[in-house]
Amino acid sequence: MQKPSDFKTFQRDVRERLERNETTAVVHALAQRVLGQPGFLEYNWLARTLEQAVDGRAIPVPVGVLSTFTIESVRPLLRAIGFAHGLSIDPYFGGFQQLETEVLNPTSGLVRHSPTMVFFAWQLTDLAPTLWHSLLELSGEQRTQECSAVLARIRECVEGCRTNLPRAAQVLHTFVPPAASALGVLDFQDPRGHRVLVDELNAGLRDLAREHENVYLLDSEAVARQVGDATMVPGYFLRARAPLGPTAQVAFAQQYVSFARAVAGKTKKVVVVDLDNTMWGGVLGEDGIDGIRLGPDFPGNAFVAFQHELRQLSRRGVVLAINSKNNEGDVQEAFANHPHMVLALDEFAATRINWEDKAQNLRGLAEQLSLGLDSFVFVDDNPIELEIVQQQVPEVATVRVPDEPSLLPGLLSRSGYFDSVIYSEEDRKRTSFYRAEAGRQALQRATGDLEGFYRSLEMRLYVKSVGDAETPRVAQLTQRTNQFNMTTRRYSEADIRSFREDSGARVYCYRLTDRFGDNGIIAVIIVKSAGPQWEIDTFLMSCRVIGRTAETAMLALLAGEASAAGATALVGDVLPTKKNVPARQVYPDNQFEVAESLPDDGVRYRLSLPTDTLVVPEWIQVINEDGE
Repeated sequence: MQKPSDFKTFQRDVRERLERNETTAVVHALAQRVLGQPGFLEYNWLARTLEQAVDGRAIPVPVGVLSTFTIESVRPLLRAIGFAHGLSIDPYFGGFQQLETEVLNPTSGLVRHSPTMVFFAWQLTDLAPTLWHSLLELSGEQRTQECSAVLARIRECVEGCRTNLPRAAQVLHTFVPPAASALGVLDFQDPRGHRVLVDELNAGLRDLAREHENVYLLDSEAVARQVGDATMVPGYFLRARAPLGPTAQVAFAQQYVSFARAVAGKTKKVVVVDLDNTMWGGVLGEDGIDGIRLGPDFPGNAFVAFQHELRQLSRRGVVLAINSKNNEGDVQEAFANHPHMVLALDEFAATRINWEDKAQNLRGLAEQLSLGLDSFVFVDDNPIELEIVQQQVPEVATVRVPDEPSLLPGLLSRSGYFDSVIYSEEDRKRTSFYRAEAGRQALQRATGDLEGFYRSLEMRLYVKSVGDAETPRVAQLTQRTNQFNMTTRRYSEADIRSFREDSGARVYCYRLTDRFGDNGIIAVIIVKSAGPQWEIDTFLMSCRVIGRTAETAMLALLAGEASAAGATALVGDVLPTKKNVPARQVYPDNQFEVAESLPDDGVRYRLSLPTDTLVVPEWIQVINEDGE
């Protein structure tokens, strides 16, 4: 379904498709229109229609918005943009200028709403009018006192929120200097001006965010640069205390949804790109290497910038892949020999360069990478190809390359699909992990004998109690692992730290190396170890290492430790989801027996201790990094 330019025609088309029960196509069409930034007044209808079309299939995300100015008009924007990303955002807006009342009162409307995220939207003119309007009239000491008072008030809000909503993420707006700054053209360089003042306050916010887990900053100035004069419309502010123009409201709503996606664990993992008119301008097979547009001049420089964006995403942990109808030899030559090619072909973890159906190619890429299709984003310039993908593999998010090349740089960053609130060393290395996996698969095909393959891998399993260094990665794994995840319980860094500090719990992470390299942290087990029965709260493992018997080694080690501590049983639950089918047989395959049935088709498994039959496979060498 292509997006008509006329909104009434689009509405009629959507209604007709809903009557024909073409729900998947409708959801895609609505999402594409939302993400394409429609007219401001369209969002109400889009939000209502998307809610009808998704029919309860979106992830519920209650959020709170506390502000010092009127911002309630972003509600339909949050709803529509949220639905376009698979989230049902339910916003609660606190009373006007009621920051402390909402966060410090344990029975406030905010606390009763139980949000998973709280956004603090404030302006310096509201928190400290003197600093905004009369900065040059203040002495140095008065200025310092005013700044300290602002940061103290913000700290009180953060601490109150942590007390009454301990699991809620907090997102704080940073400050933006006034357009009419105190010292005019000198303001940026003079320490007495607004620019330095705002920098000092934002530095205080950064310190606060570093000090507290689950506290993040929304770069208001970046939004202001994006939308320009539409950020604050004086007439709106003076008449209704509603300073944000329509464009700014959309931009902030997009930021809110990006944070909500990241905290909800909906960050996409793979970007799959077409080549012709996506990675470069023109068609390689027709224009040849020398004829494609890629270089320092327009429009080639737009494609160069897009390749740089892809490389930065790769460094953040996003896996790159190619899905292109092309001759593979021509593509290899272009990557190897074009003087302005930014990316090398080996920076892509997997490729499908052929003349096959692109939807089928995406299924093959998902199988090769052992990742769910819902973690993929496919980028193509051809609307027909995107339509086919939307119909045949609706789990895949699609992004169309704009007709205007100047809009290509930043395309994926603007989509919000890859935003994450955690960045770890594992992320930086992720593409190399998948390239190494291709070598393992080749070895397995060559070996033929499965046990011989295991032995040839020369696997070493490193076991470690989770510490400060590992906590971000462990939290990230709980939020993003779906296929091999027994219970799919999502935990923040604060939650992991709480488990670590609990004397009746143990948190382990596991790193696997082999002859092809280091796989990084590939598994997490959280176990409640108080009493004679140890309960596995969380057992998850990266899909990269499924089927190499590492799961048997980890369960054998845990069983041995529990038995040595006097436990008589090890129990673990399997809570089925649409995605964790690969995890469901692990307990019964490792000698656990069904203990009882749980709600929603869940099963509790039990392993009696001690056991002499569940042992670490002899082809895996175990190294205890705790030194025990």
